[in-house]
Amino acid sequence: MITISPGHWLPGTGASDLIDEVTEARKVVKRVVEILRANKITTNHVVDDSSKNQSQNLKYLVNEHNSTSRELDVSIHFNSSSRTDRGVGVEVLYLTIKDVAAKISKAISDVSGLINRGAKLRKDLAFLNGTNKPAILIEVCFVSSAADTAIYKRKFEEICYAIAECLAEFVGKSLNANAKESDEIMSFSSPSLKAETELTLNSKARLTMIVEAAIKAGAHESWRQKHENREMTEDDYKGLALKAIIDPQLKK
Repeated sequence: MITISPGHWLPGTGASDLIDEVTEARKVVKRVVEILRANKITTNHVVDDSSKNQSQNLKYLVNEHNSTSRELDVSIHFNSSSRTDRGVGVEVLYLTIKDVAAKISKAISDVSGLINRGAKLRKDLAFLNGTNKPAILIEVCFVSSAADTAIYKRKFEEICYAIAECLAEFVGKSLNANAKESDEIMSFSSPSLKAETELTLNSKARLTMIVEAAIKAGAHESWRQKHENREMTEDDYKGLALKAIIDPQLKK
């Protein structure tokens, strides 16, 4: 139903000041995806770890979004200006869906205290012009504002939940407050294993390897098509990974 991605490609390629845009955008996307999936809302998570320049990055993100089945495209960014101690705020950029952009900007402002800069019409952005479904680009706050970044860090969970709630409403769903901290969100005793698992779940190449290994171990061929159509959940991949390991051992 929803495809969401953080802007740019690697940390340091976006705005960077008191906080780094790419690092924080990935955190926001990851958490919003967790909330939506915990509420059984199909969500495609796109991340670019391969581009070498802005042109490649924009082409990659637009192509990846357009290859998914969804009703809404979302890009998460952080804004920047000259360094300031004062608050600057949140805004949401749009091309066709002003009402949605305005609602999300207000929702983030209401739960966090960030200044609401509102919906901004932008006709010059590759993401908004290139995606073939309704799209928005959320500028969460300003990385160069001491007030904004302090609020963002303090209200991270509330901001992510507000975004998820608005996105869910757009596709005709509602969030269950009890699912904010779902059992589906993985818990690890090892930080290195957690990082490796997150890397795998965000890597198209690694997920393809899981699917192919599971099919080789006896999983149905239909999983390949589901993977290619972006119809699988994280739990699907986890299950196939276990099947790829365990089934060959059981057959011995």
